[in-house]
Amino acid sequence: MAATPDVVSPPGTDDAVVASSRGGATGLTTRMSADARRAQLIEVGWQLLQSRPIHELPLDEVAAAAGISRTLLFHYFPTKADFYFAVVSTMGEQLLRPPRLPGGTATPDRIRSLVDGFVRLVERNRLSYTALVRGAGGGDQRIVQLIADTRDALVPRWLDAAGCVDPSPLTTLIVRGWLVGMEETVIAWNPQEVPREALIDHLTESFLAELTLAEGRP
Repeated sequence: MAATPDVVSPPGTDDAVVASSRGGATGLTTRMSADARRAQLIEVGWQLLQSRPIHELPLDEVAAAAGISRTLLFHYFPTKADFYFAVVSTMGEQLLRPPRLPGGTATPDRIRSLVDGFVRLVERNRLSYTALVRGAGGGDQRIVQLIADTRDALVPRWLDAAGCVDPSPLTTLIVRGWLVGMEETVIAWNPQEVPREALIDHLTESFLAELTLAEGRP
């Protein structure tokens, strides 16, 4: 059977219309809006990261899991790099989601809440998170930069939770390095060997100790 030529559709077109324009195959594709389909594909990509680095993620498998053709996938993401970038961007948004810190609590409690939130994030997505940060997008510079920008954006959130209003350049640098170290620690963590609460307690105390040393506080 001859392949059906790709059809360029206007932005926002749902994929039932796209399928119809490619030979009336609406029965093969569940009708979804463009935004809903993009979100579905990103979620599928994130789930498939549980088993491999992002640069080894075959788009045929992503399309099959979403119940669409590879050609239709490229309707939403023109290139592989665009799809990978969208998956990583979504993860960055999760990391940067404003934390729910307990109001009126002491600094150690606020920092502990941030640590606990990060540990939970990695617990829910351990394999995919590991594949993402250790694979660093297979060398894709946009993804490498996005991961770096995400880490940079986390620094002021942690400093704010610690009540550090005017941090020195040294403090900012130390906190960023500490966040990278925490990330690696939690990824390598084996709950069978180190209890969850012990890990969170240690990371909380470690952050406060590093902050105190960097700021030169008594």
